[in-house]
Amino acid sequence: MDYIRSHWQGHQSLSRSFWVNLVALRIAILYCERFTHPPFIDQSRFAIGATVAFFIVFQLAFYTWQIVGVIRAGERSLSERGSYIMVLMAQLGIAVSLFISLFIMLGAFQSLFTDPGGPPLNPKLQDTINLEEFTLSLSDDHRRIYLRGDFRIGITQQLGKLLTQYPGITGIELSSNGGRVTEGRGVARLIKEYALDTYVFDACKSACTTAFIAGTRRNLGPQGKLGFHQFYLDSKFRAAYIDKQAEQSVDLDFYRQQNIAAPFLQKVFNTPHTDIWFPSTQELLAAGVIDKVLIQP
Repeated sequence: MDYIRSHWQGHQSLSRSFWVNLVALRIAILYCERFTHPPFIDQSRFAIGATVAFFIVFQLAFYTWQIVGVIRAGERSLSERGSYIMVLMAQLGIAVSLFISLFIMLGAFQSLFTDPGGPPLNPKLQDTINLEEFTLSLSDDHRRIYLRGDFRIGITQQLGKLLTQYPGITGIELSSNGGRVTEGRGVARLIKEYALDTYVFDACKSACTTAFIAGTRRNLGPQGKLGFHQFYLDSKFRAAYIDKQAEQSVDLDFYRQQNIAAPFLQKVFNTPHTDIWFPSTQELLAAGVIDKVLIQP
């Protein structure tokens, strides 16, 4: 308490107040903040409560203590030494920390309410939605969906509309080189929700495999292939709080819930994103990734 009081009153040196009480503690706080919201925990009331509580305690109350202490230490340093350079640098540091904190806080609250399977909130990214890069079509009997192409922004929304419009759908056939992880999860969520069987007669790679593994019964054709590799984060769209290893752990947990064998899970993300691993049909059967090998569609 004495330490907290001395900083608040500006009795500590400007150097300690700035580098220890502001910079070091702010870095630690902003690092820990990521654990209160998606992608580290699911979107839920608990996540909202944790994020709001963290915001009130550390981004309002504690941050106020940090800033006020530095300002008062600067005022005391200026009156004792008469040097304005260090005080000016400290004030600039406060401004930088405020900008970074606001940016990260905005990302935290946005992650609580953004549909992981829908388009981004930023309207500047809407032009990345290109429905021509994937197709969703129905079988003649309206019981199976054919998904072709990359998992681009909007594919989850379009699939959801199709499933709502045709309640008799029982399965989905996938053929994709992959795409956005969030869209793969969004499609997987719908497959689970509607208890669809999944089919692959061509190739299903990367994010597509998450959708396939969501199937109630997972079927592979004689020429079908499932491809796995590590996640790749495109820096153009990367959020500051996203951690690749943590994101891969999310999918591993989902695969585990789908009863995929542990030895197989240890290999899923071993291959770099520049390459791809195609397990044999025997490996997929033994690991429980597929339930059946079909002769024809």
